[in-house]
Amino acid sequence: MHGHANEATIMARAPSPGFTLLELMIAVAILALLAALAAPSLADFFDRNRVRAAADDVSSLISRARAESVKHDLPVSIRAVGSSGAWCIGANEAALPTGGAKADDNATACDCTQTTQCMVSGIRQVVSSDEYHGVSMGTLPGNIRLDNKLGAIMSANGTLGTQSVTLTSPTGKYDVVVQVQTLGQARLCTPSGKPTLSGMAQC
Repeated sequence: MHGHANEATIMARAPSPGFTLLELMIAVAILALLAALAAPSLADFFDRNRVRAAADDVSSLISRARAESVKHDLPVSIRAVGSSGAWCIGANEAALPTGGAKADDNATACDCTQTTQCMVSGIRQVVSSDEYHGVSMGTLPGNIRLDNKLGAIMSANGTLGTQSVTLTSPTGKYDVVVQVQTLGQARLCTPSGKPTLSGMAQC
């Protein structure tokens, strides 16, 4: 009888598994310290990736517009509107000729703030700062006209040209330049004096 009573007493007094209050407080303090250390790196990650994503989208829009221009033998106009902090850029294809008529040599520049404009091959082609909160655009580029034969940039007087636009991250730390070469190819680079981005050359 006494043996069973002693066993019951020992079992009742056995410590339960889990954290003590002190251990829990230490764990919380460590987690808070790690979060404080990680916060700047995480903010920087989002800062540079947001401007890079915006630049990638602008570059892709130009590349798609160029490809469709050559494919359908129709010139395309690319236009940016708005301001540094609230901008959009859109591409617009010349109208298809009807009744055997010759296609227009120029595509009408579209207004990317209008939901019914900026169409290429029946698909709306627009990139907007609304999708990349805080990413600003430098001096808005002039209208870009892509030739339907080579996809080259043609000026109003018919000569070849180039264009570029700079996008800046929300904190202003990172810049990405979208350069449009004479033959319409878009490339990304970082300007001198600004931090470089992985896999991206300096301008």
